[in-house]
Formats: sequence, structure tokens, C-alpha cells
Amino acid sequence: MEPIIVLVGFLGAGKTTLLKRLTKDYISEGWKPTIILNDYENADLDAQHFLNFLDPCQVQALTGSCICCSGVFELRKQVNSIPKRKNGITFIEANGTTDAVSLMEFLGVGIKEQFFPPVQISIVDCRYWQKREFQNELEANQVQVSSLIFLNHSESVDGERLNQVKKEILTLNPSAIFNTSDDFRPL
Repeated sequence: MEPIIVLVGFLGAGKTTLLKRLTKDYISEGWKPTIILNDYENADLDAQHFLNFLDPCQVQALTGSCICCSGVFELRKQVNSIPKRKNGITFIEANGTTDAVSLMEFLGVGIKEQFFPPVQISIVDCRYWQKREFQNELEANQVQVSSLIFLNHSESVDGERLNQVKKEILTLNPSAIFNTSDDFRPL
């Protein structure tokens, strides 16, 4: 069976950067990744980042809708069109305003049996966590159902701020596992 890894995080948190790193790491370990990118306007632009090391058929861009609501049927169609393959792995990068709880709920049904249930990684920019005023609720939503919380830019904040971010996230998701760029390795 093939894993599906969903990356969520607020706008500019570092999802595409982390996805490039993960993709290259998995390729070096013999995996065959497929990437599905979602953005309201720039999915095709983001896809260009991956064409230096992936075949164009391995990169799919979903532009103009959100995969947690109006674009979920297109997302399922894209995932279900991926052929069975040895050492396959599918990465889905959600747009920055995705309702991650709804996305995981929608991905829990309608996916072919060749796939494991999806695992979600939430990328949190430690510098701006819960400093987005009316968007704080959406940002908090993104960590609630994540298996792994990637603390991006942790080196840019002091220890007190980092501990505050972790404490607040653990309040929302008591089983969260934290990782930073220093200790991040492929699953």
C-alpha cells in the first residue's frame, strides 16, 4: 500500500520548501513520489519547483479551488488516478487557508484501497504562530489533526517563544509530535 502525506500550514509557513526537501530525500531512498499541489492562483508556478528532479507526470497542480471544500472531488480524482507502483508515495500540499480538519475528513473516504489512510504534517512558522488576528482560528485548526508538527523558523525565536508555541499546540493536539529542520528525516 502507498502512503499519502498531506502538508498543511498557513501562508508562507514553508510548505513548498519542506516538500522539496522531503521529495528529494525520498527519491534518494528509492521512493517514487507523486506530488499534488493546491493553490488558488499559483499551483502551476509552485509545480515548476519540482520539475528539476521529477517527471512532469509526477507533479499535478490544482488551481482555483480549495481541496478542503469545492476542490475535494478533483483531489480525489487526482489521487485515484495515480497508478499502482512499487515504492510509491503521494504528497499533497494544501493551500495556506485550508481547513485541515475538513480535508482529512474528506480524504478519509473515496480513496482507492491501494492507499494507506492519509497522514498530515502541519508546518508552523514559530515567528508568527497565533499572531494573525482573525486568522488565528484557522491556523489553530491546521494543527488539530496533524500527526507531526514541523516547527519552522525555530532557530529565529528564543527558547521562551518556542516553548510557548509548543504548549499552545499541545493544548489543541495533545498527541502532537514536534520536529524541526535540525532533526527532520523521512518517515
